Amino acid sequence: MIELNQVSKQYQSATVLKNFTLTIDNNGIYCLLGRNGAGKTTLLKSIAGYQNISSGTIRVNGHCISTATMDTGVSYIENFAKHFNLPVKKLIRVAGDLNPRFDYEFAMEMMERFELDAGKKFNTLSLGMKTMVSTIICLASNKSVVLLDEPVLGFDAIMRKEFYDLLVESFSRNPRIIIVSTHIVDEIAKVMQKLIIIDKGTLRFYDTLQEIETKAYSVSGLKQEVEKVTKDLHTIGEIQAGGLLTRFIFDLPISQRDHLEIEKLSLQDFFIRMVEKKGGNLS
Repeated sequence: MIELNQVSKQYQSATVLKNFTLTIDNNGIYCLLGRNGAGKTTLLKSIAGYQNISSGTIRVNGHCISTATMDTGVSYIENFAKHFNLPVKKLIRVAGDLNPRFDYEFAMEMMERFELDAGKKFNTLSLGMKTMVSTIICLASNKSVVLLDEPVLGFDAIMRKEFYDLLVESFSRNPRIIIVSTHIVDEIAKVMQKLIIIDKGTLRFYDTLQEIETKAYSVSGLKQEVEKVTKDLHTIGEIQAGGLLTRFIFDLPISQRDHLEIEKLSLQDFFIRMVEKKGGNLS
């Protein structure tokens, strides 16, 4: 379980997290979305206890991160993971020596499945291979909370599919809370249970993909007609061109209307509308 209550983080005059409140109490794969500089990495590092917060509280499995003197059950590896320059197999062995819960068999099985050369030194691998090895180590930790920061960075389409297969396999073996930060929006939709959108250090959205599929849509047509139909609905953005208007809605669905075009928003479009300058706040 993860509990964040009014968490803020400041770097000199810059506020990176602002009164961020979120509770995750069920096992699942959670997607963390946000633009560059939105606060994703700061949020993950704060949950992992790698970074002190300025105010608020973070609890993981009931333990306050800022005062915990024991293992809180969090595994975090960012995209540019820094390891000793050891052969990968030895690196995995070291990870197992440091963590009695480490699943060495799973780690080596995944190395073989994805055709990773366990004899190569970590620092000689490509960025994509480094990230895959780091992700395998993180998932094999068997911690109750796993935080993956941009794990598909440097991956081609085939490697991204392999990553999602690995993610699902790991979760099936050991259900827990897994938070994945990524920019590849639509791909992770196939495996995630809930979506977290962060923008400018604040929580913009936290709910299921099903809610987006049900409530996120656009209404297009003549300006006066669109305004009339959507005046009592929650608008998260709009585009106007002459006498035509498109409004992006997150609300209960409406029936089809003559002279209006009503279309569901993709996850990508919903994300864009939520974080653009005039995006709506649904948290």
